Amino acid sequence: MTREEAKAIYHEGEEAVIAKLLEYDARLTKLEEMLGLNSKNSSKPSSTDSPFKKKGQDEKNNKTEKKRLNRGGQKGHQGKTLEQVKNPDKTERYSVCECGNCGCDLTEQEADTVIKRQCFDIPPVKMEVTEHQAEVKKCPNCKSRIVAPFPKDVVSPAYYGDNMKAYVAYLNTYHMLSYERICEYFADMCNHPIGEGTIFNILKRYYEKLETTEEKTKEVILASKVIHSDETGINVKGKLNWFHTVSCSVATYYLLHQKRGKKAMDEMDILPKYDGTVVHDHWSPYNKYENCTHAFCNAHHIRELTHAIETTDAKWAKDMKKFLQISHKIVKRAKQRGQMRLKEEQINRLELKYDNIIQSGHTFFPKIEKVPKKTGVTKKPKSQNLLLRLEKYKTETIRFITDFQVPFDNNMAERDLRMIKVKQKISGTFMSRTGGKIFARIKGYISTVKKNGCNVMDELKNVFTGEAFVPVLVG
Repeated sequence: MTREEAKAIYHEGEEAVIAKLLEYDARLTKLEEMLGLNSKNSSKPSSTDSPFKKKGQDEKNNKTEKKRLNRGGQKGHQGKTLEQVKNPDKTERYSVCECGNCGCDLTEQEADTVIKRQCFDIPPVKMEVTEHQAEVKKCPNCKSRIVAPFPKDVVSPAYYGDNMKAYVAYLNTYHMLSYERICEYFADMCNHPIGEGTIFNILKRYYEKLETTEEKTKEVILASKVIHSDETGINVKGKLNWFHTVSCSVATYYLLHQKRGKKAMDEMDILPKYDGTVVHDHWSPYNKYENCTHAFCNAHHIRELTHAIETTDAKWAKDMKKFLQISHKIVKRAKQRGQMRLKEEQINRLELKYDNIIQSGHTFFPKIEKVPKKTGVTKKPKSQNLLLRLEKYKTETIRFITDFQVPFDNNMAERDLRMIKVKQKISGTFMSRTGGKIFARIKGYISTVKKNGCNVMDELKNVFTGEAFVPVLVG
């Protein structure tokens, strides 16, 4: 503000000065809140945290934080070691020819026993070529030319087998390697050059083969009692797109879309039909689906409450954070004891405690009087908006207390999306939306296979034999 502007406001009167001071105070508060955001008190990734801040500083200032664990196996962890196998692939026998003491010849003497040591190693990786030869014969009777039939998968003079295709899909979709790096891998490890176009064609073929499997996976998700949903931004050809996921304990579905909100969710064709419980963050488009029950991610609430504590030192925020953490422990212990739900009086006590914290929060924020000659709605602090949300969505926030099938947080969906960001870090952007859609479908299939404890390479090979894996709900 210039000196002349300050004089002009001063001459307008006391009300104008107050209005301007409130405006600057709101801007300052907003900037302080932005500067105070990190991975511990917001949804920002840990990669954005300051490298100059000492690790563990937040934990020391907050007694409710978990103690930092040492690296390696923790106390009570049952370790594993490399053990010998009964039937090794190769055996090398070393004979004793003479006595090391007296020089006596021991060549003909049988060994009393054998000491075994086994070496586990990877054999040299090379491309194995199998030639298929079909006989051609001329019928002596009718003079017809008869050719022996090739197997169904032998389709061209030279082609890649199912093992090779599965390996390409595995490297690209699970280990996030770019086309260029996959080409380098085969050149370095197998001494066999492969083109980027070949990789794209293999992945595209997987995309086409998995279309029916993906639809069956969606049916399994729709039949689940509890599902998780989330979304994250991704760069596609220099433009912001969104990866959406809906998942359950045995299946994962991904969709790449240009929109983040309800339009994309409708196109997924899961949430509009679902009638169970959806766990998600407080992104408002999810709440537009009234056909299902909602549950909010409390990991998000914990981070936001941490930010409120750091910026306002509000007692209500400390109490609410402690309440959610303790309630989580109560529910966890009850599940470990085999309980199906908490006792009704215990639920009532927890709900009353929640309501009391909300009421104490309202007393923390003074009633904002509208400034004369100032139009519009006065913007509330971020922490007050959090309080109002927790009050409005009490049922969705504490649903993990009243329904043991509902988890405390939305970690399942967040874990399913986390590797999408890793893909962008390793391989960069998607060069086309087609490539992104191919990645989404194959990634969903691999994630589903992993959730069911199946071997990824085996199930990727089964896609081309017409036996792609389809999950089954248990219970």
